[in-house]
Amino acid sequence: MSPLVLYILPAVIAFLTSFMVGRLLCTQKLARYFIDDVGGKKLHKRAVPASGGIALIIGVVLPIVLFDQIIINSAYFYFIMGGIGMFVLGLVDDLKPLGWLLKLLFQIAIITAVVVLGDLRLESVLLEHSFFRLPFALSVLISVVMITFLTNAFNFIDGVDGLATAVALIFILGLLYFQTLFSGVFLMCLAAALFGFRQLNREPAALFMGDSGSLFIGFCCACLGIFFLEADLNINNTQLDSFQQRLPVLLALFWFPIADTIRVLILRLSRKQALFKRDKLHSYSSLLRLGYSHSRIVTLVVILTLLNVFGAWYLEPLLGVLLFLVVQVAFSMVLHFYLNSLIKNFTNLKENSNG
Repeated sequence: MSPLVLYILPAVIAFLTSFMVGRLLCTQKLARYFIDDVGGKKLHKRAVPASGGIALIIGVVLPIVLFDQIIINSAYFYFIMGGIGMFVLGLVDDLKPLGWLLKLLFQIAIITAVVVLGDLRLESVLLEHSFFRLPFALSVLISVVMITFLTNAFNFIDGVDGLATAVALIFILGLLYFQTLFSGVFLMCLAAALFGFRQLNREPAALFMGDSGSLFIGFCCACLGIFFLEADLNINNTQLDSFQQRLPVLLALFWFPIADTIRVLILRLSRKQALFKRDKLHSYSSLLRLGYSHSRIVTLVVILTLLNVFGAWYLEPLLGVLLFLVVQVAFSMVLHFYLNSLIKNFTNLKENSNG
């Protein structure tokens, strides 16, 4: 089968399906069921339907069924079913909020089933030139915690028009570039569906991803991250100098959701606030207060992510994986303290002007 039929045609269908279904969901007749109202801790200033997850999953599944049925009948079956399960959980929560605890328990149940039944596990750790094989129980525990954390980290950044979509696009395109051993058709369709949805999600957004979309995409990214890390050591990757480079590259591709989530959790703990209660402590919330537009925030996050990826790509071979991981943490900490100083100066100026 020619590359045009194998990859390009499914991607075009994914793009058009995601975009057209998204446009349909924006119509008044359907939008009223998923309206995300304004007010409270929410950052948007007008009511927008949060049903984009429906457009995304249809945009991905339709071309997969037409062109890549092998993935549905393969060892990846539980991964696909897990993604659908996360979508349904998010859709139910979009229609009638479940509460963070019940939603988290359902997430853990779905993820545990995928990890155990589908054997989708982080089985080993490669640091410098040391290779560690994890015991089965520890492997399952780490995998469940990793997928749960990354899924929710992605969900947490879905607060600015186009931000979560842009982060997911960079991640998927990065996995394609760095030759992830997974269905190329699936990755192309996922990227194309995200790009189609982005046409309706960029500032000012006509359609939000909703929990149905953010949980589905976040789960897919987390699982694909494990596939990337668990590549067969006997297979060469022409884009990477060594297999130990995979961990820094993966962390760089998903840098913003990880760094922002850890930052917010630390701030909530230090202020003795509820860990999962909606607030305005996220980095993008602070940037909005400083006067940044949604599109400017997205551009800034994309640039910083690409800098992180290039650092992992070029500096890790010089510094080694452990030292470069220290550099990645320092990079996030510097940005955190710089943002805090900007907020503090902004608050002082505002108080002085009011006084």
